[in-house]
Amino acid sequence: MIRAILFDLDDTLMDHTAAMHAAVEEWLPGGHHERFAEIEKKWFAAYERGEVSHQGQRVERCREFLGRPEMTEQEALAEYAKYLAAYEKHWQALGDALPTLQHVLSRGLKVGVLTNGAREMQEGKLKAGGLDLPGIELFPTVEMAKPKPHREAYLEACRRLEVEPSSTLMIGDSVTNDVEGARAAGLQALHFDRAGNGDIAALSELTAMGYFKRFKSKDLNL
Repeated sequence: MIRAILFDLDDTLMDHTAAMHAAVEEWLPGGHHERFAEIEKKWFAAYERGEVSHQGQRVERCREFLGRPEMTEQEALAEYAKYLAAYEKHWQALGDALPTLQHVLSRGLKVGVLTNGAREMQEGKLKAGGLDLPGIELFPTVEMAKPKPHREAYLEACRRLEVEPSSTLMIGDSVTNDVEGARAAGLQALHFDRAGNGDIAALSELTAMGYFKRFKSKDLNL
């Protein structure tokens, strides 16, 4: 039986992509968001592999994006703060995030948000999106031994929720971080993909009549 659900945050509950696009255009106008997204992906993956710190990936992102490798760490972080200020202004939840969280909480399930982002920012996102509901626990992996997709991240979240990994369902947009990593740690997982290439294309599918019955065949006995 599923006793808990872990959600990813960015591009699962909150629309990170839209906020990032708007913020990059405000920070450096001219349609550079695709290049920024590629650099973001590159350096965040380096952080997830343990090659740089969480702050270090911000520094390297800024240096590469602005084409200024000579920037000191302090200079890069000061410049990156301009992007973060713009990014924060555009935080918004995906349209079906709030009713989905309310639904799973109403079923008596434990609910957590497992994110590789830092606590202060991710708490701010939940609040901005109206998703900081009683009963929602935030687990930033920056505070753990390892980020997703390392098994320690999922196991620590389950420990804090006081549930077994096999009784926990992870839902997120990253195949590596939210599906493969979770399953390798003994959790069940669903791939959320708004383009329709995953297990679910909308969080509202979790509240649709007959959804949970449909997944009983996969032992998701909710």
